[in-house]
Amino acid sequence: MAASPIIDESSRLAAVRRYDALAIPPDGAFERIARMAARLTDTPIATISIVDEDRIWFPATHGLDVTEIAHEPGLCASAVLQPDPYVVTDASLDPRTLDNSLVRGELGLRFYVGIPLRTADGHGLGTLNVIDVAPRSLRPGELEHLQDLAAIVMDELELRLAARGAVAAESQRVAAGYRDTLLAGISHELRTPIAKLQGVASLAAATPPTDIADAQLRAVLTRQVRHLDWLVGQYLDFALLESQHHEPTADLAPLTLTEVVEQATELFRDRATIVLDVEPGLPQALADLPRTQRIVTELLNNAVRFAGTRAPIRVEVGWGDDPELVRVSVVDAGPGIPADQLTHLFDRFTRDPRSTGTGVGLFVSRANAEVQGGRIEVVSTPGAGSCFTLLLRRAH
Repeated sequence: MAASPIIDESSRLAAVRRYDALAIPPDGAFERIARMAARLTDTPIATISIVDEDRIWFPATHGLDVTEIAHEPGLCASAVLQPDPYVVTDASLDPRTLDNSLVRGELGLRFYVGIPLRTADGHGLGTLNVIDVAPRSLRPGELEHLQDLAAIVMDELELRLAARGAVAAESQRVAAGYRDTLLAGISHELRTPIAKLQGVASLAAATPPTDIADAQLRAVLTRQVRHLDWLVGQYLDFALLESQHHEPTADLAPLTLTEVVEQATELFRDRATIVLDVEPGLPQALADLPRTQRIVTELLNNAVRFAGTRAPIRVEVGWGDDPELVRVSVVDAGPGIPADQLTHLFDRFTRDPRSTGTGVGLFVSRANAEVQGGRIEVVSTPGAGSCFTLLLRRAH
């Protein structure tokens, strides 16, 4: 064969695996083809072979009771590498075969024709063979018959490959549908107890506390329920974003950003000093309330995680760089983000080595901003801090 036999053999074996040719079921289809090959050429033996790395396997035979042989003596191992039919009229005289154990041994092979079973991209999977123990030549038309039968074998293998692909695609479609149904169920199952906890927390907050400790306990309960709701929302958003059958949508309505920010900052009051700066006369945003809450909470969470108590975290609510936009900016004095990391900051599973987070928060936040027609921008200076800005359309 042409150059690079190692590379070619590796590619050929990969094709054998791709067609799953070593797992052809004994369903009779290939046996009928082998039987027809023997009948058309008036030979006692016909086989269909698949040439593996160290063996030759026969998914179909006629006149020969064997399922596989070692790679070395098999003439199929030579025939599969040829671009044309491999024809031996008298193997005891042919220099290619006279020392072969199948020729000199008990079988006494003399006549052999091997038609390569070749894929559309040129890889030989095996051969269609006819064998006789007496020397002979091919009669007119016999070679064409064998080539037609070899083409039928390949058509059958192609059909089986396509069928497996269709089954796999359908299985993936069903699995994806089941996953989406499961996600919807999980969302409901998780949201229901959280809603009940939120109700308990609201009721507790509305009831006058008996002492300072009671008031503190109620405040902690409220914060933890809100934190749990945010986490569950983030992970469900991520799961739905990864689903091929779910197109995110936003329930847009006029929204007062100051109220969203004030509620989000309550989650972190015990961990950091947060300063709120609101521009006067600011219009409402046209936004999805739950998604916006999760974005602002994520930006605050990152600022608190990295800046800690170094300096107050500043949250600005004001106009965007366009009169049709309003913004929420979270400014920290943390370590900042190196320039080479900014490009991939919003990719899934991008995580700062110093963080114990999952690496999905900013990925989800960007998606939640974009589905509302907004965006998130970041400016960061290593050693000085970062500013994350959520920009949303204003309501009219």
